[in-house]
Amino acid sequence: MAPHWLRVLALLAVLSTPAAQASGLGLGSRSSKDHEQVVALYRRGRHAAALALGQGVLEAYRREHGPGHSLVGSILSDLAMIRLALKEEVQAERLLQEALAIYERADGPEHPHVGMVLNNLGWLCESRGETQRAEPLYRRALAILEKSPAAGAETAAALSNLAALRFGRRDYAEAASLYRRSLEILRGQPKRDAEALAQALENLAVVYAEMGDAREAALARAQLAEVKKRPSPAR
Repeated sequence: MAPHWLRVLALLAVLSTPAAQASGLGLGSRSSKDHEQVVALYRRGRHAAALALGQGVLEAYRREHGPGHSLVGSILSDLAMIRLALKEEVQAERLLQEALAIYERADGPEHPHVGMVLNNLGWLCESRGETQRAEPLYRRALAILEKSPAAGAETAAALSNLAALRFGRRDYAEAASLYRRSLEILRGQPKRDAEALAQALENLAVVYAEMGDAREAALARAQLAEVKKRPSPAR
């Protein structure tokens, strides 16, 4: 398994966010205010409160839209991430599998929603040391996400996850290639994510150093220094 400092982008976009909604991912315009509050509670670290409210949102969505609606998939996916934060991995995987089945039926097997859940399932498997299960999930997620221009940040995260896994297996050439692809996507995003850029460059520098390529490692570190010097855009 890859060192922890290569795992920072493991769960990018774990919960639906306004930015994800704007890109065509996440909840969309029919999401409830309570669902938005679930996300806010999660991000403040109030996981138990987020879980309690999220259970109510799940029941409301099932009543209002039916059990197979993609909104049900979205809250199931978010509840899975809350369960994971609470160290309840078995429940988290069950919820992600349920969300995946709903998304595949409601949105189609090639929809970015499916790719995002696959990425999170891969991360969950890898966090348990189940890399043989994680890798095909990451690769399937990428095959889906890379087809969607709107899924840039999620694609970059999946690329970084797979890169870290390949690094852990000492496949440095593929790890470097995957990190470079992730960087290209991050640099092309409308809103610059300095933190994600810096982490990708730092990881790339580590990979090049392991490959014995001092020149490329130094170049990545120089680019990292430039990213850190630039002020982050106002949110």
